[in-house]
Amino acid sequence: MSDKNKTNARDRLPIGQKLAVGAGGFPIQNGGLVVQYMAQPIFQIFLGLNPALFGLAMTIPRIWDAFTDPLMGRISDRSQSRYGRRRPYVFIGAFLMAVSFITIWMVPEKMNDMGIFLWLTIGSVLFFTAFTIYSVPFNALVYEQTPDYHERTRLMFYLALFYNIGNLCVNWYVPATSWSGFENPLAGARWIALGLSLAVFLGLGILPAIFGKERFYKVAQKEKKEIGFIKAIGQAASSKPMLGLVGIVFALNFCGTIAGSIAMYIVIYYVKAGDVAGGLVLNAMNGTGFAIVGFLGIFALRWLALRYGKRQAMFCVLLLTAVGGISKWFIFTPEYPHLLLLDAVLNGPVWVSLGVIVPSMIADLCDWDEHKFGERREGVISSVFTWITKFGTSFTFLVSGVALYFSGFDESLGADQPDGTIMTLRLFFVGASVLAPVLAIFSLKLYGITEDNAYSIRKELETRRGEV
Repeated sequence: MSDKNKTNARDRLPIGQKLAVGAGGFPIQNGGLVVQYMAQPIFQIFLGLNPALFGLAMTIPRIWDAFTDPLMGRISDRSQSRYGRRRPYVFIGAFLMAVSFITIWMVPEKMNDMGIFLWLTIGSVLFFTAFTIYSVPFNALVYEQTPDYHERTRLMFYLALFYNIGNLCVNWYVPATSWSGFENPLAGARWIALGLSLAVFLGLGILPAIFGKERFYKVAQKEKKEIGFIKAIGQAASSKPMLGLVGIVFALNFCGTIAGSIAMYIVIYYVKAGDVAGGLVLNAMNGTGFAIVGFLGIFALRWLALRYGKRQAMFCVLLLTAVGGISKWFIFTPEYPHLLLLDAVLNGPVWVSLGVIVPSMIADLCDWDEHKFGERREGVISSVFTWITKFGTSFTFLVSGVALYFSGFDESLGADQPDGTIMTLRLFFVGASVLAPVLAIFSLKLYGITEDNAYSIRKELETRRGEV
């Protein structure tokens, strides 16, 4: 950080505000992943839903999101109320997430495949609609908290902290459903869902709405609103910095989640030779390792980004992840099952970067977008990344379901799969893990906003429309 770009006192945020806004990272992380994480073992393994139908059920809500996310972004950008244009939706969305999440797990146990498929699909559509109402304005609210390049990174530290706590917890929801005190995993899922709805989606979810500040609300009120909805989406989605960040987020979420969804099968049916309970525990231990590395990585990435800039920090993380992807071929092995815990050391930092570096880069992109097009639209920009993230984590289940089908995988055979099945899954697993950071590195080249660029853009904006 150069002396000329030091953060002014007026741009710094109180610790309480950082904690309250950062708390939204927990429901954001859980909301984006928990349905897929819990639905796979509950609906596919316990209830026996066909893998292809399961993948379709996870993909349909993303098709719906393609319409609702940008619409929600535009609604949020143009809304006016005594409470602001973001905070009311964050509050309402938190409540709707809590209610809709519980309904997913109320599925009758004796339904046929089509009934289970429809229940999961409709329940997921309702939940992810509520998640859109919450997440798009929430992310926009986060980007609004401070106009300073470095203070944004410091804020994202708290967001990533809660995000990582959510990541730690999400790995143990599925093993918890198998606790002996529950009648069966489905009953366990219902109790887990109730706790999550009250404590996470509602309890933590409303804190940003109460304590967050809408710094750019008055700026938005003064704008002439001449840019139409379709044109605004096109402008926001077609700029080079936006395309670069979209490429990074999509590559990591899409390819990374493909690897993650197949990892459960690799661990259970290859590393643990068909031991489902042992495989779930080992998989949860690996996820816990990612969370532990994540906590350490938050501090490391914060320092790296503040010292060398966000683009350079992101490049270092992606390079490490490419090496980690190659290593998966060697460390996921039945000879040394716990060797796979090294996976977290090499691949954990990249997921932290999605909570620390990338959101801070998006906040800078919002300034760049206003400078170029003359309109403050964090909501539209937020909706693009929210949709890409959700699409990347859900469409992967369709891809992985197809991969399981064509590999010849048969769950009833346990570890005694047909020749070539496990090899095919391992190739898919490692290939997706390497492809993700490679594509992200190429995408990073499109994002040209440096520290000096960001401060120059801010100075010109403040000359044009005043300070915020």
